[in-house]
Amino acid sequence: MKTKLLKNLLIVTMVCLLAVLSAGCSAVQESSSPESQSAAVKGMPATVTYVVDGDTIDVKFKNGKTERVRMLLVDTPETKHPRLGVQPFGPESSKFTKTELTGKKVGVEMDVSERDKYGRLLAYIWLGKQNFNQLLLEKGLARVAYVYPPNTKYVDQFRATQEKAQQKGVGIWSIENYAQEDGFHENSKNTSSNGKKQPASNEKPKGKCNIKGNQQSMIYHVPGGQSYDVTKAEIMFCSESEAQKAGYRKAKR
Repeated sequence: MKTKLLKNLLIVTMVCLLAVLSAGCSAVQESSSPESQSAAVKGMPATVTYVVDGDTIDVKFKNGKTERVRMLLVDTPETKHPRLGVQPFGPESSKFTKTELTGKKVGVEMDVSERDKYGRLLAYIWLGKQNFNQLLLEKGLARVAYVYPPNTKYVDQFRATQEKAQQKGVGIWSIENYAQEDGFHENSKNTSSNGKKQPASNEKPKGKCNIKGNQQSMIYHVPGGQSYDVTKAEIMFCSESEAQKAGYRKAKR
């Protein structure tokens, strides 16, 4: 009788032990499941401290370090360019980024190459589960640009989002032939969203302002250079220092 009772107690104990172990394993599996991982913030946690313009921000990381971040694979119209001035939808894109990101906690996700030649971090900005780079494209406030391998992680989905914005004709896509692969092109018929006419971007040399800039390559050409005569002047600078301050680099030949 005692032997039978001991056997029953042993069986009950083993069943309970297996139940506890099974529950523990399930908890581990659940915490490491793709669903739980996707819910986590992507990239390094940071707080947005300042918005430079639509595609450039300053963030402060938990270690107290502040970094300037240039958003990857997107380009918004200019608002502070020394020669281009304020482009159509530049103020709108800048205002949108300021409204959505200033003071917010975000995720800063790097790709392969972490910095550009100016020392800025190159990253995708996550606002919750929303890729903010992609949101700019969705709203028609940016174009897909500066696609340089190996930093191309989201380029396909970005282009798909841009195509939808083009079809809807929102933002920069509401102005015919304004946003193109090599930059933003203005003419006498182009107007900003507030109805003001904008100056032409394909400038011709005026006086000493004869340094030609190419917006796609971000290279400037000086008179006498090998490619100067055949370069289409999308922007003109009056000095090399002016071109360099705008983020352009000198042509090698």
